[in-house]
Amino acid sequence: MANLKLPTISIVTPSLNQGEYVEWTVRSVFEQRYPNLEYIFMDGGSTDQTLDRIASYRNRFLHFESGPDGGQSAAIAKGFSIATGEIMAYLNSDDVLLPGTLNFVADYFHRHPEVDFLYGHRCIVNEINQVIGHWILPRHSSFLMRRWDLIPQESCFWRRRLFEQKGNIDASFQFAMDYDLFVRYMDVGNFKRVNRFLSAFRVHKDAKTTTQLTTTGWAEIERVQRSNQMRFPPLLGKLFPLSVQLRSLLFIRRGECFPGLPPGSNFNLNILWGD
Repeated sequence: MANLKLPTISIVTPSLNQGEYVEWTVRSVFEQRYPNLEYIFMDGGSTDQTLDRIASYRNRFLHFESGPDGGQSAAIAKGFSIATGEIMAYLNSDDVLLPGTLNFVADYFHRHPEVDFLYGHRCIVNEINQVIGHWILPRHSSFLMRRWDLIPQESCFWRRRLFEQKGNIDASFQFAMDYDLFVRYMDVGNFKRVNRFLSAFRVHKDAKTTTQLTTTGWAEIERVQRSNQMRFPPLLGKLFPLSVQLRSLLFIRRGECFPGLPPGSNFNLNILWGD
């Protein structure tokens, strides 16, 4: 990529009281050492150690603000309104990018001008960065991915042309803002699932997936499905999500390995950053 004019990549991180994990998130972005990065940090007025943990990074953000806001979706939407990058993404303040992700993304979009949106596999980490699982998806099918909220948001990157055509995050969502956005983008965009790990999704007791999935989460997912008049073929409604879970469970048992992440599990991601 030495002679390639690297596109600007804009990443927005919304945050509120994630002091236990936020430095890992910020560090995982800056240690990409990607030269054309716009990193926008939108803090909702954290009262824990968040601001102290990222104080040494403050002058490296394109934009930083901390104060009361309208919630996670509103923070992301405002961040995107500031961003100017040709490639866009958002990363929550408890998740991390894996080393080499941004250079891979820039190179992939350069080699595949027909692709509007890409995402990869995710690994799952616990509170101390230990890899405890994987989320392995089949090749992209817009028919299927419109109907199930299975795309790993923290591994997603898209071209600005999608944003300009189909719009920003809908701030009325508290949980399924990514699902709603991706369904809209699938209306017009060419999506690609790359066979590579791009990110790590963190599970912990305070995560939204842990605390809100069965309440606000399912209600908002159903809202997206209703508003888009999605119908579920008989049996497929249950079989496809189960097949993805089975595929993910068998990944380690089969001894499989994909680029972006060392093989196996129960190792600490910190080894990737030389800690």
